[in-house]
Formats: sequence, C-alpha cells, structure tokens
Amino acid sequence: MKQLFCLLLLLSQAPLFLQAQSNYKPGYVINSKNDTLKGFVDYREWLKNPREINFKQTQAAATPQKFTVANANGFAITNAEYYDKFTVNISTSTVELAQLSHSPNTAYTTDTVFLQNLVNGKNVSLYAWTDNLKSSYYIFNKQTHTIEYLRQYLYFDEESRSVTGINGYISQLLRLAYQYLPGDTKIITRIQKANYAESDLTSAVIALNGGKATQQTVNSNSGVRFFAGTGLRYSKLQFNSSAGQAGPFSNGIHDNAISPVIAAGMDLLINKYTEKLLFRLEITGAVNSYHFSEASATNITTNALDVKVYHLSAVPQIMYNFYSTDKLKAFIDLGVAMNFYKYNNYNYTTTYHYSTITSVTAQNKYPDLQGFEFSIPVKAGVQINKRMEVYGAYWLPSSLSKYLYFSADQSAFQAGVNYIFR
Repeated sequence: MKQLFCLLLLLSQAPLFLQAQSNYKPGYVINSKNDTLKGFVDYREWLKNPREINFKQTQAAATPQKFTVANANGFAITNAEYYDKFTVNISTSTVELAQLSHSPNTAYTTDTVFLQNLVNGKNVSLYAWTDNLKSSYYIFNKQTHTIEYLRQYLYFDEESRSVTGINGYISQLLRLAYQYLPGDTKIITRIQKANYAESDLTSAVIALNGGKATQQTVNSNSGVRFFAGTGLRYSKLQFNSSAGQAGPFSNGIHDNAISPVIAAGMDLLINKYTEKLLFRLEITGAVNSYHFSEASATNITTNALDVKVYHLSAVPQIMYNFYSTDKLKAFIDLGVAMNFYKYNNYNYTTTYHYSTITSVTAQNKYPDLQGFEFSIPVKAGVQINKRMEVYGAYWLPSSLSKYLYFSADQSAFQAGVNYIFR
C-alpha cells in the first residue's frame, strides 16, 4: 500500500502546482479604449465566469498583463470562448433543491462582469453568467442596445409538494420574436418548448436571427487523440497460503520476470484546449515467464513449476494533469484493468530422491490458473512537447487462482514511453 500512499500524497499537493502553472492560448483583449490587443490569454478552464485574466502579447513575454472589468471591455480565447463586459442584474436565488424558497425569490444584485458570449447575431445575442449559485442567461437587443436577464425563478410549492418555476424567459423571447419575426409560427413553437438550458436557448436565439448568427462557443470542447508505446514490466508472481494449510509452495515463495510490454489506445479529452482531465482506454500486452523450484526441509522432494503467462489487458482509466503548460504536463492516473490470461502447457512436478533412485510425478495444469481477473494499476508521469509521454506504473496484486487456502498473486512495476498522435 506504500505506492497508494505516495499517490494520495501527490494528489494532496496538486493545488500547489496549480497555482504556478499557465496555459496561454491565442486570443485577444479589448481594452478600455476599445483597442484590440492580439496575443495570448491564460486559459484556465473556468467553471465560473472569470473576474480577471492574464494576457501576453507574445509567448516570450516574461511578465503578463492583468485585465479586469476596470481596464478591459472584453477578451477571447480564439475559437473557444468569448467574453464581453456588461453591467447587469444578477439573480441571487438558488436552484439547489434543499435550499429552494417556498415562494419566488426575485432578489438580485447589480454588478459589472464579463459575460460569456454564446451567440452573436444581427438582431439579438445570447450571453451566460455562471457563479456559485447557478448559470443565468442574458439577451442583448441589437436594436435597442439593451441587455436583460432571461428570468427564471424556481421555488418549492408546499401545496403540490413539487418544484415550480416562473419561466419569464419565454415571454421575453416571444416578445423578441414578434419584433423581429412577425408571423413566424415556427419560432413561437420553438420558444414555447425551450427549457432554461444553454442548448435550447442557443437554438432559439439563432432562430431569432433568422438562422444567421455566429455560435461563439464550440458545440463541444471535447476531443479524441490516439497513442502507442512500449516499455518494460517487472512482474512478481507470489504464492500465499493460510496458516497451517498446504499449497503447491511455501507461503511467500515468489519469482520475478522482466518482459517488454506494448501499449496502444485512445484518449477522450474533456476539454481539448486545456487537457486537464481525460478518460483513457489502453490495451497492453506482455509475456511473463516464471520458474519455481523448492526443496523440502529433508531434501527428499523438490517441487517445481515453469509457467509462461500471456497477459492482455484492457484498461479504462482516468488521467489528471495536475501541472499543465504547453510544453510540459505532469499527470497521475488510476485505472481498472480487465486482464485476459493464456498459459503454456505447464506442469507442476514433484521429484522424489530415494538414495540412488529418483522418480518424478507431474500434474498437468496445476495449480489451476484463471483466464480473467481485474486489477488496479496506478500511474504517474510527464508529457513533453505534446507528443512524448514518459511514465511509471504500479499494478496492485491480483490473484491468478481461486483456491480457498492459497493464492497465486501477480503484481508489477512498469516504465514506458508513449507517442501521442495529434
């Protein structure tokens, strides 16, 4: 369990690394004079709308500029996210079921913030604000140059014992439909069926622009990449038996094997611009040869086993880059391996020594080793220049047998290099 302790220790220190890292992507800032400064924005995969950002006009710049609503009117990460400054009313009601009020809570605060631009159209544009409470949406009317909160208030109705919503956003969008698309019954139906969700509101606002609008956020930040690699695996097969119970070998007898390993697979990136968190499916293959030989205390008998293990694994796993820059990423990884085993035609032999007479008995396919088992690999490593991945891994012990009084447990250390295809 020492390896798991080290992994947990590494996880606990991750916030220290997060403070120091940066992730500059091509973008721009619109300063308070409405000048557009092209360069690179430190993209942090914001879960809430950012209050400030760091900006460099060149990647080589040593010290970044800090921009807030005090000195910027907007900024963007090219082809990813776009933000504009507005002074808006921000609803302070919650959508958490346990904290819902028993009547509509229309309270709000007024603040100057960066709103994320979801749709930019000739008639209207859609914006979003996300804070600790919820995500809220805003509509900007290009004709009147006004922005308003698309209203929705949820509360718990005591009489019906259910969550009830006041969906003011529907009437607000219908009013815009009558203004820009009079007589269009399709847009009215679309709005009436729209939920208070980014996908539905985006679709409705694009329609309000006659279908001619720029969707400012990509439909999905996710991405897929592939990799292949090789390495070395140092494996151990150990026999463990219960106290006082006989097995093929004494308790703790083990043998080690070093073998090459090949690997290939694919990664599903949650956000391809930051690559912080990803899901990996990896296929690995290795062949391990073990030799056991144990003499009895009186040297009358010798038990021996030569077994070759063909090991193929499918390993779904979660990888987290706790340190991430363009040129260097450091990651930890946890998976659940589905192991498929094949074996040579092995024999368990017992050699008897009687004076000058020697006899041998053999039991074919003993001990009975199973063809499938789960195990848990943990991994840590670095990614260099977006292409090369160097790692070390530990496979926790898993049993190759299903006997009641003894087990054959296999564990492994592994080091390898993967090449990432982009």
